[in-house]
Amino acid sequence: MTESLAELKTTQEEQADLVRRYVDEYAALALEADRIKQRMDWLKGQFETLATGALKDTKLLSISYWGSQNSRVTVTNTATVKPISLTMVKKVLGNVAGDFVKSETVDKMTEPCKRLLAMVCQGNFTEGSLEETVRAITGDGKIQATLRKKLKGRYEKDKALLEKVAGLPEQEASDWAFLAAEVINWEWLAQVLEAAGWEGTTQEAIDIIRAAVIVEEGMKVGVEAEQPEV
Repeated sequence: MTESLAELKTTQEEQADLVRRYVDEYAALALEADRIKQRMDWLKGQFETLATGALKDTKLLSISYWGSQNSRVTVTNTATVKPISLTMVKKVLGNVAGDFVKSETVDKMTEPCKRLLAMVCQGNFTEGSLEETVRAITGDGKIQATLRKKLKGRYEKDKALLEKVAGLPEQEASDWAFLAAEVINWEWLAQVLEAAGWEGTTQEAIDIIRAAVIVEEGMKVGVEAEQPEV
């Protein structure tokens, strides 16, 4: 009986010791996790600062930074469109509202609608035409024809196209690609308003959209890393 009690006491002490070690380890890991999170948040802020400068005055939405062993951090600009009044948005879109706003139990914006509204609210447009822009870039008729066909408002691809086809230096190609993207956005807005049967001015439509929609801008930081070989 005495031996059984001793064994029981030993077992209880071992169990208590095991629990204490678990608690200590868990607490240490919690502190380490907090330290790691704080460090990751700090590093995230550094990447966001770097990306803000690198993406400024470009139409790029993301940029990647590489480390060793194929590790990579990608920073992406995000824009979340939140309507205040879809009724106002649908008023502007008029006849084509059904193509841009999906009606369920509640109205739901399509992805093209979100892009259109975000573009308007963020001011990512410049009044003008692609034709005028192409003529300003070059007087060569053959190059103009190629640019009319291939400039699509995708900044990075358009920049490369202008360097290759028009022979522009990098900075000049960047500037023209930026402008091309903005005038293409303007023409898209004008086309939508025309299809919508909008009878007011373009600026009136812009003012209504900006009053009816909130765009929350942010940055998303993602990381990719390979397991080091042992």
